[in-house]
Amino acid sequence: MTGVRARTVPSGARGYDRCVIGSPSESALPNPSPAGAPVEITTRLSSTARVEAFSDGVMAIAITLLVLDLKVPPLDAVTPGGLLSALAARWPSYVAYLAAFLTIGIIWLNHRTLVDRISRFDARLHWLNLMLLLGVATLPWPTALVAEYVQRGGADASAATALYGLTATLMALPWGFIWRHLADQPQLLEPGYDAAYARAEWRRGFIGLPIYAVATLVALVLPLLALALYLGIAILYAITSQGLAVQAAPNAMGEGGA
Repeated sequence: MTGVRARTVPSGARGYDRCVIGSPSESALPNPSPAGAPVEITTRLSSTARVEAFSDGVMAIAITLLVLDLKVPPLDAVTPGGLLSALAARWPSYVAYLAAFLTIGIIWLNHRTLVDRISRFDARLHWLNLMLLLGVATLPWPTALVAEYVQRGGADASAATALYGLTATLMALPWGFIWRHLADQPQLLEPGYDAAYARAEWRRGFIGLPIYAVATLVALVLPLLALALYLGIAILYAITSQGLAVQAAPNAMGEGGA
């Protein structure tokens, strides 16, 4: 097989398909090509089941950890009959909890929709998914900082809310890169979805980035207003959690899209 450098994947490998990127066939290795011809690259594509299960587990743990920041007022710090006042004084921590809970919950909803659109994961999608989960797993930390320091006001409150915004901004980046990769490799999508659909989702995924960036800058001056903006971004993604209604090509699998 002169001129062909292909890595053979054992047909019995569980959970993987033998697939040639850029080839119209998904199940066969390329035929021998003349010397000097472009070389096809063979890669392993894994099913979505394990990715979905692992991602669901990470998000479930992260969203559960958020409740640890809802502190009970110390008994010796509350006068008799003053519990409601002590609880009401911690209202910024409730807003931070709600914003983070909705953010992770909506990421889970969007992630479920994403996995429903993908037929197989390649190595790059696995890494991008891990980068997304890194942000999800980290979010409880800046949420705890906001809950603890936003009531203090001043530079500490600004630093805490700005750090929350920075984490959320970095967490939003992998979404765009995932859909950009799917636009370049539409054969990874389920039938009925093509590169045009992936590009539309890529644009939708980047809507929150400038808003997060602006909210992070606002946090340096008005941390409470920044909290409201973070909550608004979460609501925005909740409304569009099922993705955009884009007319997909009938033969989307394997096509490059318009």
